[in-house]
Amino acid sequence: MTSAAIPPFVIYNASAGSGKTHTLVRSFLFRLLDGNQPEKLRRLLAITFTNKAAQEMKSRILVHLASFASSPEKAKEDSMFLEIADMCGLTNAQLHQRSKRAYRYILHHFGQLQVATIDKLTHKIIRTFARDLGINPRFEVALEGKSFMAEVVEQVLSRAGEDKALTQVLVSYVLQKSDDLKSWDVTKELNTIAQMYLNENHMQSLADLEGVPFKAFVDLNQKLKTQKETIMDSIQAESKAILLALQDLQISTSLFPHESLPKLLTLLAKGEWPKEMLNLTLSKSLETGMFLKKSVTDLKIALFDSIKCKVTALLETYTQYWRQLVLLNLLRRNVVPLSLMQHIGQGVSALQEERNNQLLGFFNKLISDAIKHTNTHFMFERLGVRFQHFFVDEFQDTSSLQWANLYPLFSHALEDSERQGSLVLVGDAKQSIYRWRGGDPEQFMALVNKEVPFTISPEIENLPKNFRSLPNIVSFNNDFFTKASQFLPLPSQQALYAKTCKQEPNSKAGGYVTVAAIAGKNNDERMSAYQAHVLRRVKDCLEQGYGPEDICVLVRKNKQGVQIAKALTRAGIQITSSESLLVSQSPEVQFLMNLVKLRVAPKSRINRYAVLEHFAVLKPKPFEWTTQQIQHPLRQVLLSLSNQKFDLNTFNQLPIYAALEYAVWALSLATYLTAHIQAFLDEVLKWQGSRQDTPLALISHWDLNKENWTVRTPENRNAVKIMTTHKAKGLAFPVVILPFSDSKWIEGNNNLAWFPLPEGAYAPFKEMLLPISQKLTKLGEGARQTYDTYYAQSFMDTLNTLYVGMTRPIEELHIITQKGNREALPKGLPDIFAQFLPELEAQEVTFGMRMKRAPKTTALNETTTPFTFNLTQATSVVAERSIQSTEALFGTVLHEVMAHVDVPQDLERALSQANAKERLGTTPYERLFKSVQEMLAHEQLAVFFDPANTPYKERALITANGEVLRPDRFIITKEKNVFLLDYKTGQHHKSHANQLEEYATCLRLCGLNVKQKLLLYCGNSLIFKEV
Repeated sequence: MTSAAIPPFVIYNASAGSGKTHTLVRSFLFRLLDGNQPEKLRRLLAITFTNKAAQEMKSRILVHLASFASSPEKAKEDSMFLEIADMCGLTNAQLHQRSKRAYRYILHHFGQLQVATIDKLTHKIIRTFARDLGINPRFEVALEGKSFMAEVVEQVLSRAGEDKALTQVLVSYVLQKSDDLKSWDVTKELNTIAQMYLNENHMQSLADLEGVPFKAFVDLNQKLKTQKETIMDSIQAESKAILLALQDLQISTSLFPHESLPKLLTLLAKGEWPKEMLNLTLSKSLETGMFLKKSVTDLKIALFDSIKCKVTALLETYTQYWRQLVLLNLLRRNVVPLSLMQHIGQGVSALQEERNNQLLGFFNKLISDAIKHTNTHFMFERLGVRFQHFFVDEFQDTSSLQWANLYPLFSHALEDSERQGSLVLVGDAKQSIYRWRGGDPEQFMALVNKEVPFTISPEIENLPKNFRSLPNIVSFNNDFFTKASQFLPLPSQQALYAKTCKQEPNSKAGGYVTVAAIAGKNNDERMSAYQAHVLRRVKDCLEQGYGPEDICVLVRKNKQGVQIAKALTRAGIQITSSESLLVSQSPEVQFLMNLVKLRVAPKSRINRYAVLEHFAVLKPKPFEWTTQQIQHPLRQVLLSLSNQKFDLNTFNQLPIYAALEYAVWALSLATYLTAHIQAFLDEVLKWQGSRQDTPLALISHWDLNKENWTVRTPENRNAVKIMTTHKAKGLAFPVVILPFSDSKWIEGNNNLAWFPLPEGAYAPFKEMLLPISQKLTKLGEGARQTYDTYYAQSFMDTLNTLYVGMTRPIEELHIITQKGNREALPKGLPDIFAQFLPELEAQEVTFGMRMKRAPKTTALNETTTPFTFNLTQATSVVAERSIQSTEALFGTVLHEVMAHVDVPQDLERALSQANAKERLGTTPYERLFKSVQEMLAHEQLAVFFDPANTPYKERALITANGEVLRPDRFIITKEKNVFLLDYKTGQHHKSHANQLEEYATCLRLCGLNVKQKLLLYCGNSLIFKEV
């Protein structure tokens, strides 16, 4: 194969474990080494979707290139070397020489190796175009969109009573909800709509509503209400008349089968609308004309016949309008929340401006708006780069907006007649599980079917072999998903799985699969069954010789992970998971926050009860004990419980952080400072001082961020992993346990979709949000299509999530589902498992052979230092606890400032930027300003800030063995002499000099002359140490 035979546009259809990263790296290295021009590196851009994937790809590129550059003989041991030699049409010696040159070039120009996440790329673009977009260039990225939007909703609601129009619409909405017998609290609905503001699936529809006047929403709500009342009034009046006639004719309700007709008439007479149209009895009566029981006398039949025409006419009218009235109710449900989108939009802008940040969720929309008015390629040229070759990983997760932003760039590269570029897309629509944040698998499916927007058609290559899982697992998955694909609603979905789910096994042997089905009458029973099965599986795997770190339990929802974590922890099994490591999961942390709430509202019986409940757990009769103790002064109760150590008055008088540490010590919450308590105190310390540090502010901060405060643990921790399938994507584990494999195709009650309104019927509105339920299939063609589209997407997303989970294991896969129906059309995963494995009804099913492993030894636990607290120094606790953190922060900010200072004139801008980011207090800012100003003015440092020299700040250097070094600062003079400078904020240590010497050695290997190596200690005064 020669380079001329490599097509410019290739799409790799890469099923799980098929070596997509290997393929991407090979494609990248081919474009870099095809032609003896290593500077082509700056024309290559690889795009991934996670930081971990970007890091892995970058690492593999460097490792392979280093291997290629080592020696022709050693390079031949790398299979990729031979592949690329063949692709480039080069001899081994020629490729070796090119690799040496390219590797040396990367070491000197590491910043040109562009492997970035798509979020990082969009961030860079927006940062460059900030002024064009009317954004402060020094903005910070806001990652937590959920808590941010919750704050916006809170601010909008706080204006009720001040903004007359807003108040009026909120009051009418509360009354509307009350009329519908729903909770008057509007916060839930507003938060749901507000979160959609960040969802690319809804952005365009919401954008179309931005220009609609507020009055139009009021008018629409009134119109829908009037239409509903018009229908209801006539039917209500006729129902009352018929009920009265039945009473006059003395026709008892017991004369009707199941009393169906009188019950329906009673509901309609009250102005209520049944959830279903007609039950089976009434449908049959309307069809046959027989409404009374067969045992009824002829006299009664004759009496009823006198009004039967009215009954029949009413039921026909009711049937005719039932669909319309239900649809009107559904449409009206979201009119008011949507009418507040303008207020929410204004709130978002105001809060972003106030905090000088930009929500990550808006980045793609901002770029989309920007490229409407400029050339996309020009945008990238303003970044200082003109890319020619593109490599995109996990393309199935690309959103429509991201694709629209990237398409012009790819198009320009592929269709440039003078210097054609290339595009490599790698993806698998079966692994698309991020539709909820904009992922569009249908986009990738269309490209694989060669429905492309370019003039150049792609070369489609399937990667057929699974290199990850052992053959028995591959075979089981092949058979299962072939069966499951038959039930997918759309032919295109069926074709996707039918064509790509059958993978070739690798050359290894083995693999073991089990499938078990649990039963339970209610959620609690089913949860207990899942917990028991998972615990049994984990113990069984440990007995087989697997270590805890080999086992991963994958769940769909965080709350499921919490329940599994509880079961394993109770059994003494070490676990690690983001959910179990949530600070908010700790009872001690919950208790500390209850104390803070009590400090804000000391008379609240709820707060008092919550505090006492912490101690009641250990009492023989917790409820009786709490009920008794709550009658006494709480200060005295807590003094007694703490052996006179904890005084509630002292807690209330101390600064908030000191108060919390005092509570931990005095109430003996932890003999040793647990990871959860430590993480909580660290977060509070970080929060305190950066804003108004009142107890009420802490409660608000906690409510918004408690789901994000976690305990940090090392990745190689010797523990069973528990994580969601979404977080496990791209990972592999020796053993995977999949409980809760029981999803229905549509779950939950908060699913919403856009319904196209009849043209012109509700102008200026073209569509409206509808809650998704099977009821839509009975409400006309438009509603049915809306439901069918949502159902098909949800079905595929559910199957995709299962596919991702079932393709993570290397050696063993254990699936736990519920008992399903083997006969009917599947309503969820249990039914598919039941139809695939009929024997599952009676017993657990196993597949393949199990191999015994040698048992692993476990490391000894580290010892911890007992937690102590000095009450006499309580008022200075914050300072004592933060002294190390303050020094660390000073060092971090100092490095950040100096990274933006080339010459003394840059100081003011760099300090302002650091202050905006870190929100430094007056004293730290003054100290920082004084230190940096002294540095810039010091004669011994003049060479480092001379405009005639080229400064390199925190520039990555790569050693011969691939280690990355990052000196704080070095400059290269015109004479090619190097001066090295490293800043330190602590005490002098020999390792500092050794580190500087490492930098110097690396620079000398690059052919540079190192003239000076200087350590600068920035304490109360500057101290220089020349190495």
